[in-house]
Amino acid sequence: MNGYLIAEEGPLAGTTIVFEEGAGDNVWSLGRDPETSDVLLEDPMVSRRHAIVRLTPEGFIFENLSTVNPATQNGMVIADPVLLKEGDILQIGSTFFNFTEIPPEQDVLPPPIAQPEQPRAGGPSAEMASELHFGPHPETRWLLKVISGPNAGAEFAMHKGATYLIGKDPNICDIVFQDLSVSRQHARLSIDADENAFVEDLGSRNGVIVNGELIGEKTLLTSQDLIALGTTTFLVVDRLEARETILSPAVGMPAMPSKAQEARAARKEKEDWKEMSIPKRHLIVAGVLAGVLFVSVFAMISLFKSEPIVVKQVDESVRIEQAIAGFPGVQFTYNHPSGKLFLVGHVLTSVNHQELLFALKELSFVRSVEDNVIVDELVWQNMNAMLALNPQWVGVSMYAPEPGKFVLRGYIDTVENAVALNDYVNLNFNYLDRLQNQVVVEKNLQSEIASMLASKGLGGVSFDLVDGELVLAGKVAKDKDSAYLTLIDAFKKVPGIREVKNYAVVTTAESSLTDITSQFQVTGYSKRDEMDYYVVINGKILGKGDLLEGMLITAIKPKMVLLEKEGQMFRIDYNLQ
Repeated sequence: MNGYLIAEEGPLAGTTIVFEEGAGDNVWSLGRDPETSDVLLEDPMVSRRHAIVRLTPEGFIFENLSTVNPATQNGMVIADPVLLKEGDILQIGSTFFNFTEIPPEQDVLPPPIAQPEQPRAGGPSAEMASELHFGPHPETRWLLKVISGPNAGAEFAMHKGATYLIGKDPNICDIVFQDLSVSRQHARLSIDADENAFVEDLGSRNGVIVNGELIGEKTLLTSQDLIALGTTTFLVVDRLEARETILSPAVGMPAMPSKAQEARAARKEKEDWKEMSIPKRHLIVAGVLAGVLFVSVFAMISLFKSEPIVVKQVDESVRIEQAIAGFPGVQFTYNHPSGKLFLVGHVLTSVNHQELLFALKELSFVRSVEDNVIVDELVWQNMNAMLALNPQWVGVSMYAPEPGKFVLRGYIDTVENAVALNDYVNLNFNYLDRLQNQVVVEKNLQSEIASMLASKGLGGVSFDLVDGELVLAGKVAKDKDSAYLTLIDAFKKVPGIREVKNYAVVTTAESSLTDITSQFQVTGYSKRDEMDYYVVINGKILGKGDLLEGMLITAIKPKMVLLEKEGQMFRIDYNLQ
């Protein structure tokens, strides 16, 4: 019996790990360290030795070994060894694996999804149909209907004996909701062999709510159950369940007229209206009232100019965008029927976070806010407190120049400490994709500075480097003053050097020589052909080109011996007259 882990999402997507029965005593270790792991996972979020897989008579057992970033099974953290089942989703580091005992080339395809239902005559046009709206299959019993959220109106048919993953990840899930409040793998819907429907939460952030109650375990569903995932709500409908007929009360019949009313109506019909006479005084009063009414209406028209009343329709999403315009790192999803607002993203400080919430409270149509905004100030302050615990990283700190962007900068003395810092940050910082590492290794920087000084023949200049501050001292020959100033400008452009302080002194050729007369005694000298001089120093006869304790004699002049070592000039004065 063989087992397979197929990477479906993450840095190792497309990789297949095979556990062959009889290989390695049926025990395999997984991790980032090639010396301690049988299966190498090149992922910075994977520990050096992350997990162990064992083949037992019961099946493949998965044991988590990482405490910093533990593995998960179907969204649940693995605390104790678990038995792997067909179709389990395992997260190891940043990669999601699908476990199967079927070879990948013989993998069974999922049940087919029903084709979209054609719109009926007089119904909504196809252009108004949602991207996820599927019509129910004629033979399916269970139907899922989305009634609120970004995918409102979508329908999904569910087949007998099938299991469906629900979330927002299109690479893994069978039913995909385009809703920020829905997790990548949020819940699982299953229809068993007896056509009973069940739902269970896969460790999502916002949970699964059935008929207003948050569920904690696998739950049996009945027709018309209302399920909420974040801001998305849908109904589970049993198409075979008997439906009740709702009777509306009968409309009452008009009352029959009485005999007296019938008699009056008969007499009235017999009267001829042309024979009726109107009193003259009534006509006079009616004429006066009509005249007054005409004058009043004319006066009103002349005083007022009528204008059409325009009713402005306010788009609630536009109002929300205006409220959060000052926070570019924040995104939102708004559910109009429920008035629920879901926020994600980053803000720089706690004050910015309070200003954001205050601006949203001014919107009367927002009934509740699901706040998932990250305060970057709290993130880098917590990271700096952790870095301060290691004395080797005292010169390193983190800050956020803008929302959702973190910078790690500072100085470390050796390359070994820099590698240890990088491993620590990879394991303990949750936003590696938003981090810029600008840490400088001082040992490498010192070597670069010394090389630049030597290339210009400035061996008489010494330097000191502390936390990016470069201090230059010593003597510079007058003929090399221009090259030295050019080199100072070059130092200011080297990454890691934040300030340059120059204390070097420009000297003449002779004043730049280091006097070492007190260390050596000249007891005699001679000359030949009035050109070549020889001196006796500490009992040795030396001439031009000879070495004196590692220093090269470059010239012998009357009363002065010139020497050079590693770019620095020395002199020995003598007077034997």
